[in-house]
Amino acid sequence: MRRFLPRPRKWKYYLMVLVVSTIGRMPLGWRYGISRVVSDRVYDWRRSIRRNVQSNVRHVLGPDATDEEIDRVGRACARNAGRYYADVVGMHRMNVRKFLRDDLALSGLHYVREAQAAGRGVVLASAHYANPEFAVQGLAAAGINVLALVEPLEPPELGRLMRSLRTVHGHHYEPVSLGAVKRALAWLKGGGVVAILIDRDIQKHGVELELCGARSKFPTGAVDLAMRTNAVVMPGWVRRTGGFKIEAVIGPPMELVHTGCHDDDLRVNSQRLLQLFEEHLKKDPGQWSVLDRIWPDDDRAPKAKRKFWKRRGDGEREDRERKDGDR
Repeated sequence: MRRFLPRPRKWKYYLMVLVVSTIGRMPLGWRYGISRVVSDRVYDWRRSIRRNVQSNVRHVLGPDATDEEIDRVGRACARNAGRYYADVVGMHRMNVRKFLRDDLALSGLHYVREAQAAGRGVVLASAHYANPEFAVQGLAAAGINVLALVEPLEPPELGRLMRSLRTVHGHHYEPVSLGAVKRALAWLKGGGVVAILIDRDIQKHGVELELCGARSKFPTGAVDLAMRTNAVVMPGWVRRTGGFKIEAVIGPPMELVHTGCHDDDLRVNSQRLLQLFEEHLKKDPGQWSVLDRIWPDDDRAPKAKRKFWKRRGDGEREDRERKDGDR
């Protein structure tokens, strides 16, 4: 009987098609409003996502953070993730020239042009903070074409749909694979710009590094690509400044340490790049849009000061469990 009931493996693809065809046609303000409602429901009802986000926030805020602070910032992270998807589903309809002129405060572009004028490629390294992908679309209006290495999506139809939305304005998007890395190397050797994010180890090939005082696995692809092609590592950080406005700061270039030992240099330079992100992250942790758990749970993780559990929907249950334990 079970074989006659195929598993709906493509539901994410069909849902995204529906969202792009409906919500994607709405003004950005409407999309943000809908995303806020959906994000709050996901944060309240999906316990695994809520715990992942709160674990990440607890590491960023440190051991003195209260449950109330962690919940407030965690909800902001979920809402920012929702705004990311609200941006993406309408990205193919945006006017990138108007976006660059009116809504994107872009600085540091001269660093990219100087590197290219010197015949060197540029590795634009950023993180899942605010929406770097939205900001990159503004570079198309400035005459900069980017090859971005992104997370492979399942099912493949969803990946192709997302790629079609992202590439409308002239950029190139490649899901991370051996072939994509080879194309990125060739792109950099030709003086191009490759965009890559540094705060999620999606391929599970990362190196143990430190972020916010705790160690976990992080990708080293940005530094590795630069070291193999003599490209310039260009940090690029984005943040939302209110309403529809986005600020993107590119550079200055990060000079790489070269000692002759590739593995040591890879680790040292990746740690330096991650430290730059930490400085940016701590200014407003609520704009970090990662919903996966970054640090594994262990005794080394900082603990929040526990007061009273006041999360909506869970408060009464947690209080009862605490009382039962006391008995």
